This record gives sequence, C-alpha cells and structure tokens, in this order.
Amino acid sequence: MRKAFAACALAAASVGAQSRADWWLGFIDARDRAFLEIPIAAGCPERDALVKRSGAQPGQVVTSRRRVAEFIAAGERLTFVVADAAASRGERVMTGVVAIVREDEGARGLLAPSCWYLAEAGTQVHAYMAREDRVAVGVHPPRALHLRIFEQTWQAFQGRPRHVSPTESEATDGQAPFWIAERINGWLPDASQIHVQPFNATLDPARGPEPMWLIGATARGDDAAASAPGTFNTVNAIVRPGAAAAPQAPLYRAGPSGGLTFDRAGSFVAQIVAAVDLDGDGIEELLVRARYYAGGNLKVLRWNGHSYGVVREGGYEGE
Repeated sequence: MRKAFAACALAAASVGAQSRADWWLGFIDARDRAFLEIPIAAGCPERDALVKRSGAQPGQVVTSRRRVAEFIAAGERLTFVVADAAASRGERVMTGVVAIVREDEGARGLLAPSCWYLAEAGTQVHAYMAREDRVAVGVHPPRALHLRIFEQTWQAFQGRPRHVSPTESEATDGQAPFWIAERINGWLPDASQIHVQPFNATLDPARGPEPMWLIGATARGDDAAASAPGTFNTVNAIVRPGAAAAPQAPLYRAGPSGGLTFDRAGSFVAQIVAAVDLDGDGIEELLVRARYYAGGNLKVLRWNGHSYGVVREGGYEGE
C-alpha cells in the first residue's frame, strides 16, 4: 500500500503548486453529499494535527475551523454548481472545510494535494462512503456546467500486437484492430494487453464534438518477479480515428512509463470519464480516471491547440 501511495505522490507532485481556482474536483458520497477537493497543499500539517487530535477512524469526516470564504472571492455566497458522473447537476451549498480520514494516515504527506475538502451542508454526520461512479466537478460562482458522461465502453484485448494481421481492420479473435495494435507495437512492443475506448470531445467550438480514441497497453516493465506489485510498464494515448489511414502524432501520450525501475508514478491505465468545459472557452477539458496498481486518482486534461496536457490532478485514493 505504501508503495502505491509513493507512486501517486510523485504523479501529483509533477503538477506543481496548485493555486486558488473557481472549479474543483470531488465526489458525491453514498448519502448524496458533495465533497470538493481544495487544490492547494498549504495547511496539510494543520490538517494532520487536527485528525490526530480528533481520534477519528478511517472513513470519518473531521470538521475544521477554517472557513469556505478563504477559498472563494470576498463577499461571494457559498452556493456552487456541482455536476457528477451520474448525470445529475444542481446548486449545492458548501458550508464547511473538512478533512477525510484515510486508511493509512502514516502516509498522509504523500497524498497532497488532497488536504482539505469543501463540504456540503449536512456533512457534520461523521462518516462518509465514497462512490466511484459519482465523480463530480464543482464551479463557483454558479454558472452553467454540463458534464458529458461517456459510456464505459473501455475494452481490453489480450495478445501481443505483433500477432495481429495487417488485413484485419476490426477486432477479431480477441485481438485489437490492426491500426491500434500497430501504434502500440511502436511504443510498447512487449505489450501483453491493449485497451481502447472511443469517445468524442470539442477542440474547436465551431466544429463541435469530434471522434477520438483512447488507446493504451500494459506490459512487464522490469526484471522484478511476476508476483511483485507495481512492476507494470504502461502507455496511454489519445488519437484521432484518421490515424488508421495515416498515423499522426497522438493528441496526448503518457508513457511508456518504464515500470518500477524507471517511473513507477507514470504506470497507470487511463479511462475517460467525461468531457466538460470548465473555463467557458467552448473547448472541453477531459476528466480522466487513472488506475494504478493499488488505487487511483483523477486527472484533468486541457487542449492547448496542439495537444492535451494535465492541468490538475486529484489526490490519490488507495484501495
């Protein structure tokens, strides 16, 4: 477990210090209460001391004396628009700043930036139950927010890509389509599993959503024993379907990660959760779930006119 914490901590650190923002990542718990992660690391020692004094157990919520007003513009109301991956959205009043007690508090320092959460009215109930399918985004001041949820049509194919016939344009006998396998073979020739997910997103408001593919693969990345955790080498990329006819540079690529030996923090399998225009420019950001070998986090990808880059990462959630 601690190895997994360290892995994702490195990934979070790569984003750098995160400043005050008008949108937040979060989740809706099993009691339909919203929690929005405050994207700054400052105050973590204060948070850890509060949790220690409280004696709270993992899965419990501890209320801080900090005020929501510290994280929004002066004089603004505490009303946020929150949209979640269950396709619901609406205004929620976030009245408190809380800490969520983790299973392994000893590794707390490695979990930054998930130090504090904005909490909806009613979260004084001490326990919470997270639900993976209720990933949420909140914005303040309230404004229109549309989270386009993608069906989780993520599909995995077994077998090394070099075994796929060039004449096969569609998946057959458990193998990925040739054009996908060919790209993967160039990045990760020893891949043992390929994953694909079709989706669409808006890069140009005048054109609207256009089709894309998330493609990726996993493989053993070093000489560690097969039973050892965290030894996977991975690659994840977003490409246009046109790459089938004329390979283009990917719109986004992470990896090959090099497995445990080179870049354990980069060894993850990606899944596109939703597209949402967070800054109101008509171009959608992508909300991506990154699955590590013992947990995961959320990444927000933003289009810069040429490629997608990570602009924010949520705190790591272990399993």
